[in-house]
Amino acid sequence: MERLHPFIIVDDLSTLVVSRQLAHHLVSVRRLRNGDHLFAGDGHGRFRAVAIEAIQDHARLVPLSDISIVPREEPDIGIAMFLPSSERLSWAVQKLTETGIDRIHLLSDVHDRRGGAQLSPAHLERLERVAREAAQQSERLWLPAIDPPIPAHEYFARAGQGVAILDPAGGPLPKGVTTLVVGPESGAIVAPDSIPRVSLGLPILRIETAAVAGSILLATLRASLVCICDKPW
Repeated sequence: MERLHPFIIVDDLSTLVVSRQLAHHLVSVRRLRNGDHLFAGDGHGRFRAVAIEAIQDHARLVPLSDISIVPREEPDIGIAMFLPSSERLSWAVQKLTETGIDRIHLLSDVHDRRGGAQLSPAHLERLERVAREAAQQSERLWLPAIDPPIPAHEYFARAGQGVAILDPAGGPLPKGVTTLVVGPESGAIVAPDSIPRVSLGLPILRIETAAVAGSILLATLRASLVCICDKPW
C-alpha cells in the first residue's frame, strides 16, 4: 500500500470536523497551509484524501476523494502486559501502536509495580490519545483496542488458544500464537500450566521493552517476513 503522508485521524470522515488541538497541530506544527493535500482516516480502516483550508491557527478540511476502506490485517495480534509506571506505559502504548498491535490487554496484580492499583478514566483517555498520535505518525489506519486493566487471573481464565507467556526460561514459540503475555518485573506470574511459556532469546527486559520486542515478532510473523521452523539457526 502506498504511503498516506501526511496522515491524520478525525472522528468523522463525512463531516471532517477538526478539533482545535488538531487544527493547531496542522497549522503551527506541521506547517500546512491553504491547499496542501493530506490523508484523513477514522482509525477504523477508512480514509480519504483531503485538502486543508487554513486561516492563521484555524483549519478545516475539504474532501478530495471518496472514502476507501482497508480491511484489518489477520489474524489479530495482541500484547497482554502487567502495568509498569505511568510514563513507561505511555511509551509502550506508543510503540505497540507503531508496530501494528491490534489489542493491548492491561493486567493488574498485587505483584506489579502499581500493586494492583487501577488506572483512572483520565489515564485511559490519555493512553487513547497516545495511540491516536502514534497511529498518525506511523500512518496506521486501524487504532489498537486498549482494554482497561483486569486482574491477571481473570484474563487467564478467559484466555483461549493462541496465548503464550514470555519467560526467559521458556521454550520456542509454537505456531498459532497471536497474543503474548508480558509478566510483572517481579517475575511472579501465576497462570495455568496449559498456557505455554516462550522465550525471545533475550536477557531480562523491562516490561515495556519486552512488550515491544514481542509485538515486533508477532507483526513480522503475521506479515510472513519470518517463519517458525523446526530447525535451529
